Amino acid sequence: MNKKAGIAIAAAVAVVTAGALGTSYYMGGKLQQSFTEGIAKGNDYGIKIQITSYERGAFSSTAKTVWTLDDSDEPTQFTAEHKINHGPLPLGHAAEIHTRFNLPDDAEPAIKTALNGRSPLEIATKVGWGRSSSNVMTSPAVVTRVNESDMNWGGMKIAWDMPADLKGAKGTGSFEGLEFKDAEGSVAMGKADIRFDNKQPEGQKFWTGPFVLNIAKFTASKTEDGKTSASQVEGISMDSDTRLLGDVVEMTLKTGVKSAKLEDKQADDILLDLAINNVDTGWINHVMDLSKRMKSQRSEAAQGEQAGSDEDEMSNGDLRDAMLKNLIQALARKPSVEIKRLSMRTPEGVSEFSAAVQYVGDGKKMGNLLKDLKVSVKADMPKPLMESLMQSRKRASLIAHLDDENDYKSEEIDSAAKFQTQGSLELLTKEGIFEDKDGKIRTDIVFANGEIQANGKPLSPEGTAMLMTEAIE
Repeated sequence: MNKKAGIAIAAAVAVVTAGALGTSYYMGGKLQQSFTEGIAKGNDYGIKIQITSYERGAFSSTAKTVWTLDDSDEPTQFTAEHKINHGPLPLGHAAEIHTRFNLPDDAEPAIKTALNGRSPLEIATKVGWGRSSSNVMTSPAVVTRVNESDMNWGGMKIAWDMPADLKGAKGTGSFEGLEFKDAEGSVAMGKADIRFDNKQPEGQKFWTGPFVLNIAKFTASKTEDGKTSASQVEGISMDSDTRLLGDVVEMTLKTGVKSAKLEDKQADDILLDLAINNVDTGWINHVMDLSKRMKSQRSEAAQGEQAGSDEDEMSNGDLRDAMLKNLIQALARKPSVEIKRLSMRTPEGVSEFSAAVQYVGDGKKMGNLLKDLKVSVKADMPKPLMESLMQSRKRASLIAHLDDENDYKSEEIDSAAKFQTQGSLELLTKEGIFEDKDGKIRTDIVFANGEIQANGKPLSPEGTAMLMTEAIE
């Protein structure tokens, strides 16, 4: 190779190197800007994040942040360290960010020992050229003793993708279980997993999309006076979805439990199907604004800052007026809450329950609010179970009105509660509120246009008084 060729190659290498360095440093600058903007977004989720340092290099950068969860009288604060690789030309993406969270200074020494230098929480992020990101959050398994309790944390992993504007998240997560155990008993959650695909619609302050949670089981035991009582819930599931339909939001929630045993009580195949329809988007946004503002005011008050001026009080009044106006608009959408089905199987048989509350007015006459509501309740359950539930309520009511529960024998209280239950069942059946047939208690109650109907017939004043008494007891 001649001298001129060598000089040309050297020059080309220099140009390519300079270009790579320039691209990397330029990308580092863009990443710093994005990093700062992303940190600021934390305030929208109730987390205050401060950047205490940011050192930018040619190929990599480092940063330190302080995170404050100010959701109680005693805010929780911890620090995080970030290592950012932005060049030259990372494979397939613009940069990689590795975040390592540190335990708070007042964390239990036993937890620090158990971690043995490991971070309790780490996040690995890959940033795409369009500023979208893929993230993996992990927490290591920890077995230790905290506050005289044995703790066994199986660890977790959550992976999700986010767009550049941070207004969406799609991913999955798995939790390997958590258990606390001491001389008095134990509490444990089995393996759990989640799935989500949520986003913040343009111009809205709330998120939509599905969220699914499954928990293998939840157990608890307690030892007292030499006796051990235990509870166990298996096959827990929750499937929720929020959808934006024009100017209204619809929300659905389906939960299920395969089996639940609470001491001597057993229920299987528990199902809840709930729907909330026609919720005005403007009303939701106003509620979120009000909640955020109230939280900010509480935070300022906790820090000893002065309450605000007359101008602030005026703005609060304006906000209340806006909320009232928005409520009228929200009611005009005819919102409703409906328990489509609540059912379970017990040794006594299958029980089913449904209920709905719907606003049927036009939102213009707030004085007619009660009349413009339609409420319906249906129930179908084995008579022995109804008797048991009513007797438990009667017993609790009797105890609440006693000056000293110890002045009465437990058998006497039980006998009085049983007597009241039988009397209530007879009166409710006589007034047509309950139907006692084939060993089951059934009822179908509808309140509409200011009138109550029970099982298809108008309820008498005596029956209405009886129903109200039982409802508020």
